[in-house]
Amino acid sequence: MELRPTTDGDLPALYATFVDAVDTVFGPRGFDTPSPSVEGFANLQRHVLATGVGYVAEESDEVIGFGSAWSRGDDWFLACLFVRGRAQGRGVGSMLLDAVWGDARRRRTVTDAIQPVSNVLYGRRGLVPATPLLTFEGVPRLSAGAAEARADLAAIDAVAYGFDRTIDHRYWELHARRTEWGDAYSYAFPRGDIGPVAGTTSAAAARALAAELARSEGAVRVRVPGSARELVEVALRAELRLGPVPGLVLLSPGAEAPTALAPSGYMLF
Repeated sequence: MELRPTTDGDLPALYATFVDAVDTVFGPRGFDTPSPSVEGFANLQRHVLATGVGYVAEESDEVIGFGSAWSRGDDWFLACLFVRGRAQGRGVGSMLLDAVWGDARRRRTVTDAIQPVSNVLYGRRGLVPATPLLTFEGVPRLSAGAAEARADLAAIDAVAYGFDRTIDHRYWELHARRTEWGDAYSYAFPRGDIGPVAGTTSAAAARALAAELARSEGAVRVRVPGSARELVEVALRAELRLGPVPGLVLLSPGAEAPTALAPSGYMLF
């Protein structure tokens, strides 16, 4: 087995590896395996690779695992770490994690709560569960809305994330509709995914989420950290259903659980 940097040509193999790896966790427990579109997965991976780092593990010219991460200033985020079922238990994940680890003062990642092996691996590196990441889905039932107004994205991100996200706004702008709400912003994707939603305060982010849900047509999906209580309350008030498998936001010392944020997802947060 050998490790090498990920290339754009690896994207089909990365997708196949992702599906295989996730199915080994979800399938035996009776849950539906997450299945993002190939296009959406590839778009995210291209952005992560263009703004971060990625490695694949190969055996006999076949990709058996991959990892990717991105850094924004002093903050690092593990976007992906997946190993095919037949190659698990051989230290592949640990080697991939070493390859993308880099230097950072604060570290974050998101995993599924039913990932016992991965969560122990991350915990031994100082990334410990800080809050659940709840997935809410359904057709929202809200009538309240907020007024649109120009927003200072950098100022909002400094509070909601604690680091600059200018380069990621360029990605989100290509694939989603952004609305600015003065002290908050929100993104809505064509297939119903909402996020990120961020504000200068938890109340501001909650108002933005409520406004986004109120004008949604059809089913939506939004991910909300349990630490962002006011946003959780909005999702519940909208009568959205709670997904069966929560995520876990894992943080290193010095990284704080988000309170004014509904992130875009597991890979870009």
